Amino acid sequence: MKKFLKITAAIVILLLIFFAGVLKYRKYQTGQTLIPKNATGIIKINVDELYQTIILNMTGNPGYYLKSDVKKGAVIKIDKYATGLSIPASIYFYNLATQPAGTVFSRLDIKNSTDFENFIKNVLHLQIIKKAEGFSMAKSRLGNFMLCYNNKAVAMVITTQIRNFEPILTDILNQKNMIKASESKLKEVLDQNGHIIFANAENNGRIDFKSGSVNFSYVFLAKDILPAAQSVYHQINPNSTVSFWLNANLKPGDHKIYKFKNLSLEQDSLIKYYNGKLDFEWTNSITQIDSIITYEYNDDFEKVEKVSLQKRNIPSISVNVGSKGNGLKNYLAKQGLINLDSNTVNKNAFPLYKVFVNSNGENLNFSTVKNQNFSISKVTSTDFLYLNVNLIKLGQQMETPFINSYFKTLRNLEVKGKLLDNKKVQIDGKIELKNGDINSLYQILKGL
Repeated sequence: MKKFLKITAAIVILLLIFFAGVLKYRKYQTGQTLIPKNATGIIKINVDELYQTIILNMTGNPGYYLKSDVKKGAVIKIDKYATGLSIPASIYFYNLATQPAGTVFSRLDIKNSTDFENFIKNVLHLQIIKKAEGFSMAKSRLGNFMLCYNNKAVAMVITTQIRNFEPILTDILNQKNMIKASESKLKEVLDQNGHIIFANAENNGRIDFKSGSVNFSYVFLAKDILPAAQSVYHQINPNSTVSFWLNANLKPGDHKIYKFKNLSLEQDSLIKYYNGKLDFEWTNSITQIDSIITYEYNDDFEKVEKVSLQKRNIPSISVNVGSKGNGLKNYLAKQGLINLDSNTVNKNAFPLYKVFVNSNGENLNFSTVKNQNFSISKVTSTDFLYLNVNLIKLGQQMETPFINSYFKTLRNLEVKGKLLDNKKVQIDGKIELKNGDINSLYQILKGL
C-alpha cells in the first residue's frame, strides 16, 4: 500500500511539473508575439490564468461543475465552437496611433482554416469577400467588426467608426512594422498578472474573475475633476435599489453649452450655482397617476379633447443637487427646464415621469414623489464617488424579461472612487454574484 501511495504521489508531482513547464513555455511564447510598433494602448486577456482559476475552483466544487447540463441537440451546439483558432496563453488587443480612438486590433493564428471559415460564416454570420491577393475579408452587417485572413492567421478590428481598415489589417496580417511584445514599450503592462489588463499612456486598469465576484479597478487622469474641500454626502437608505453620490467640482470650460431637446444650459451658469455635491437614490416602485389626452369626434364631427387618468408603477427616484438651490431653480426655469407654476420638470424635457422640484438655500431636489423630504444630514468619507446597485431588486423593478435574463446570476454592484495625489482618479468596484462559491466568469457564461 505504501509503495502504491509513493508511486501515485510521484506521478502527481511529475504531472504538476509537466503542466507548470507547459504553462511557462506558453507564457514565453506569448512574450514572443509580435505587436505593432505604433501601439499606444493594449488589452491583455490572460487565457491561461483564467483556465487555472476556473480549474482550481472546480477542485473545490466538483459537484457544481460535474452535474449534467447536457440537453438534446447539445452535440450540434458544441460544433459551433470549433473556431479553428489557435488560442495562445494571452490574447492581445491594441490601439494604434494612426487609427480612431476606441478602435482595437488583434491577430491570431489559425490551426484549421476550414473550421475557422465555417465559424465566421455560420456562427458570426459575417459577409466574406475573397481577394485575388490570396487573402479574404469578412465583416459584420454594420461594418464595425472586420477580419482579414488567409489559411495561417487572421487580423481583426473592432470599431465604432466605420472606415476602410483593409490596408492596416493586411499589414497586421503580414506582421509589418512589428516588435516582440517582450521588447515593446508596453512590456511593463504585459508582464502584470491578472485576468484582463488594459493600459495606455494615461489610463490603466484590470478585471479579475474571482469566486462569486468580478473585481475591477481603473486609474485615469482627473482632467476636469476638482476635489471638494471635504468629501461629505447625504445619509443614504441601505435598502435602496440604487444609491449614488459624487463630491467633486468641474473645471470651468470655454463657455461650453449643453444642448438637449429645445433646451440649452451654459456650463458657466451651472458651475456658478453648483457646490460640488450630487446625490441620487432609487428606493422602491410607486404609483403615479398621469393625465392621458386623446381626441374624439362628436356628432357634429368636431374634434373634442378627452382627458383620462392612468395609473403607472414608476421608480421612486430622488436627485439632490448641492447648490444655491433657489438660484439654480430660477435659472433652470428661465431656460425652460422647470415649470415654476407647478414646480415640475417640463414634460418636453423629460416625458417619462412627472418629476417634482423642491429647493432651499443649499439644495435643489428632483423627485418622482411630491414634496419629497430630502435629508440634509451629512456623513464624511474618504471617497469622492460611490455607487451601489442592488441588482436583484433592480431586475425585479425593471419588470423587463430581456433585462432580467442578464441579471439572473447577479446580486450587487459596488463602485468607489478616490482622487489620488498625482491628479488621477482610482475607481475600484465589485460585482457580486448570487453563488459566492463558483467562479464568476463560469457563472456568467453559463447564464447567457
